[in-house]
Amino acid sequence: MTSASPFLAVGNCTLDDVVMPDGRISPRQLGGNAVYAAAGMRLWGADVSLVSVIGSDYRTEWIDQLAEAGIDVSAVTQMQEPHLLRSRAFYFPDGSRTDRIDEARALLPDHAGEIIDLESEYADHGSALHRRIWPSFCPDLTQWSGLASKASFAHLAPGPLPCSRANASFLKRLRGDQIVITFDWPWWDWDQEAQTDLDLLQSLDYLLPSIEELSVHADALFNIDVASQAEGQHVFDAARRLLALGPQGIGVKMGARGMRLLPNAEQNWIQIPPYPTRAVDPTGAGDAFCGGFIVGMAQTGDAVQAALYGSVSASFIIEDFGVLHALSVDAAQARSRLQTLQEHPGIQELDA
Repeated sequence: MTSASPFLAVGNCTLDDVVMPDGRISPRQLGGNAVYAAAGMRLWGADVSLVSVIGSDYRTEWIDQLAEAGIDVSAVTQMQEPHLLRSRAFYFPDGSRTDRIDEARALLPDHAGEIIDLESEYADHGSALHRRIWPSFCPDLTQWSGLASKASFAHLAPGPLPCSRANASFLKRLRGDQIVITFDWPWWDWDQEAQTDLDLLQSLDYLLPSIEELSVHADALFNIDVASQAEGQHVFDAARRLLALGPQGIGVKMGARGMRLLPNAEQNWIQIPPYPTRAVDPTGAGDAFCGGFIVGMAQTGDAVQAALYGSVSASFIIEDFGVLHALSVDAAQARSRLQTLQEHPGIQELDA
């Protein structure tokens, strides 16, 4: 395999409001799960196309900056309607976050309302307004079949599940075994059809949820009794059951604690460390990890090594606010960090 193979980053562009525990605010920054994933691929020198939808008032200079950095933006569609897809990230001192105003109220400085919108629920993932807006910004890969027919690797960032299953099925019908598909499951979009949807799971090669997302699987999808199990066992059980439905492996993102990988052939978790660096803004780190992971699969064919690529991609994203700063990272810098992780890997096999 080679990084010259075309990559797709499929998902959303957003406007992000970020509030840190010390009161720092970064309003309306370029964000979006597909944008961060594309950046996580590009820093390895990968040939990546961003597939997304933007509104009429989205800042086109951002799209130009992505293009100048080497990301193909020909499959970014502009709608006539305003860009209503927003995201909020309120971070707590322990590193956790929420997008709910009521949960973050005690964290907000007095002047926050002068800088960001604290009134509407447009950015509350899972809210009625968000669910109504979100599908309009879901990219349709059938519109880009020429591009998709040349792709060997595709990451599907979180999106409405009907959209994700349609895109995954389309890619597998079009490319069959010639494409590797990774998917980051949206924890806030559960519905009964999705919970038993074999078409989606059978179209995926690697499922890359967060620990919170996989916990939802354990608790809601499989009705696993968390209270009766040792800590973490319910998540492992959920991962095993999901693997039985199609994917080759599951990588569980755990923020500053790194990632746990469960390839289909393994009996235990493999703990993957993060790359040590100072975190300024963790927003998008998980999406960038997914981008790095799929490039690692292309270049090595080994999921453990791919996870190290993901850790490196995430490390560059978190070092400043937003994604634009990471566009200046080149492959030599990325490989230097990768070598550090490979020489001092800290990889562990954990008992189930």
